Amino acid sequence: MADDENLSPEQTEKLVQFQEITHIDSIEECKQLLEAFQWNVELAVQNTFENHPQETTTSQPRPQSRTEIPNINIDTQATSFPRREQAVAPRGIVEWAVSLIQLPFRFIFRTLLDLISFFMSFLEDNSIPDNYDPLENVNEFTNNYNEKFGTNHPEFFAGSYNQALELAKQELRFLVVYIHQNDNTKCLKFANETLSNQDLIDYFRNKNLIFWACSKNLPEGRKAFKSLKASRCPSLAVLVPKRSKMTIVRKVEVPKPASDLLNELRQSITTEEPELIVRRHEREERNQTQQIRQEQDQAFLESLRIDREKAKKKQDEEEAARKAEELERLKQEEENANQNRKLERKAELRRLFAETLEPDASNQHSIKLGFKFPSGTRLSRIFLKTDSVCELYKFVFSNEECPLNFEMRTFHPNIEIKCNEETTISIQEFGIDKPMLIYVNDLDA
Repeated sequence: MADDENLSPEQTEKLVQFQEITHIDSIEECKQLLEAFQWNVELAVQNTFENHPQETTTSQPRPQSRTEIPNINIDTQATSFPRREQAVAPRGIVEWAVSLIQLPFRFIFRTLLDLISFFMSFLEDNSIPDNYDPLENVNEFTNNYNEKFGTNHPEFFAGSYNQALELAKQELRFLVVYIHQNDNTKCLKFANETLSNQDLIDYFRNKNLIFWACSKNLPEGRKAFKSLKASRCPSLAVLVPKRSKMTIVRKVEVPKPASDLLNELRQSITTEEPELIVRRHEREERNQTQQIRQEQDQAFLESLRIDREKAKKKQDEEEAARKAEELERLKQEEENANQNRKLERKAELRRLFAETLEPDASNQHSIKLGFKFPSGTRLSRIFLKTDSVCELYKFVFSNEECPLNFEMRTFHPNIEIKCNEETTISIQEFGIDKPMLIYVNDLDA
């Protein structure tokens, strides 16, 4: 056998087993079918009988009608079902007889395969782990699907199953959920022939349908599969928000041509869409009413804020004015008290100088000083050079012509005599050692 020189013993055994079951004479054809399904005999046999139930084979060599199988890589390329050409009708009484004899056996075999697949589904691991990342599952499925079947399909929702449900409820949109299953020939057929249909893709886009999909082989897909109470894959369900929850209005669990599926979707959506439109309109009205109320509330709050700011500003201004008045009052009181103290001191000094005799002019330490007040009045008095400069201050201040705030200056040189009642420097030490005129200036003038 030149065809199986490169096959391993295991592959050779599978090839012989497949040929015995299907009665396909061409070894090359059997090899290509097994390679298309990664040497999975069960899937290859199931696909052969499902797609070609009426084909018959004989032990005689076939003429030039051998089926050509396209080169398929399920793991990395967009999968398309291998389609065999229509078999040549049996010729002659012998072939008809063989075909009639094989039909019951083929029917029984196909039935057994379906039963085995049905019962095997109960043995699948349908447990859902507690800790898994739903978004990671969805991304993994989307990447694998796009690698195997291409990107020509309705756009998958990129979130988790719960997020898809929540979005459909919030936006009052239809949600279509598709549960895929790896290595399931019906799912492969559905993905290749139905979901890639352009009319179906356009319908999903035009109706703004949310399309969520995942594989049953992943925890997030099994979660959705159980939630939808699906029984087999492929499983496609149409959900619509009703009474604050999502309700299934259509479920499809067998592969269907795109045209049939599109008709069923249109029927379901046409039936349910009017209610959704009414609810969207009502929600829009509620949202508008709520928005108007919010704007009114905001305007009221803004007006209230402005009034409060004005009231606070007025209160602050009044408080500031009150404090300013209080400070002015206290200042005035302090000035009055200070003025009274000065007047009292002035009177006291006047009595003191009236009772005190001037030093003798013949005293060698005496000096006669004159004072000119702002009113033009002039006074003079004899002091001792050893007297403190504060005596000059006291004498000037005691005079009624002296202002309450004043300074004393000599004319030549023009020097201010800075002193008060506590100054201890003597007249001579200050530099006054001869008679002179001292000018008294009003500092408040």
